[in-house]
Amino acid sequence: MEINVPVASPATDPSPESVPSLLERVVRIFARPGSAWAGLETRVQWWFPMLILMLTTGASGAILYQRAIVPMTVARYEQLDQDGKLPAGQLQKMEEFMTSPAGLAVSVGIQVLITPIITMIMALLIWFGCGFILGTRLKYRLALEVAAWSALITVPSLAVTTWLGWTKETLKGIHVGFGILLPDSDTPSKLMTGLGGFLDGLGPFAIWWLAVAILGATALSGAKRPSVAWVLGGLYLAALVFLSAMGAMFGPGAS
Repeated sequence: MEINVPVASPATDPSPESVPSLLERVVRIFARPGSAWAGLETRVQWWFPMLILMLTTGASGAILYQRAIVPMTVARYEQLDQDGKLPAGQLQKMEEFMTSPAGLAVSVGIQVLITPIITMIMALLIWFGCGFILGTRLKYRLALEVAAWSALITVPSLAVTTWLGWTKETLKGIHVGFGILLPDSDTPSKLMTGLGGFLDGLGPFAIWWLAVAILGATALSGAKRPSVAWVLGGLYLAALVFLSAMGAMFGPGAS
């Protein structure tokens, strides 16, 4: 079902003085997100925030690898070995790989590669919401600009996660959203795991990111902000419920 909303024409020819530089656009995303989108109709710049996200994700993974990721992963392998779920000798091979430079490269590489994939999926949701449901002329490339630039809001969240992981020497039980309100447990149930992910998705960093994405989609699509907020908010909530359910079903946790 298509919702017909009044659509304004987005600015397509801003004066050079009003178009921010790459670094100025980064500052505006955090300080004045409503004015951060000028010039993106004619300039392809999604690669810059994407590069920042990939570098910060890789740096976080490298910082936490030996201190938090390896001990946490090895402990999980040891539990599987004790439960008889690993072939004989497999535990030692896994530990040797995890503590090797190759293990570090694979772990960090996977985290870095996942970043653009997630960003492109978010761009697809923004394009679907504004371009299809609201019926605007928002192209996928512009949706990718919104997804990539607004995702810079996740950098402070990543910094907090990295600091907590370094301090606690594990990533288990770390929350940067309202999941922190749940009782702490060494073996949380799958229900609690899914609920924790859902509450984290409603935390301050997540809502901040969503608000910036709504401002960007409004600016580049020309749709009314309330309509964009309702559509993107609804899509985000639906995606959050789905991912939380998947986390509860397939993630670690007691039955």
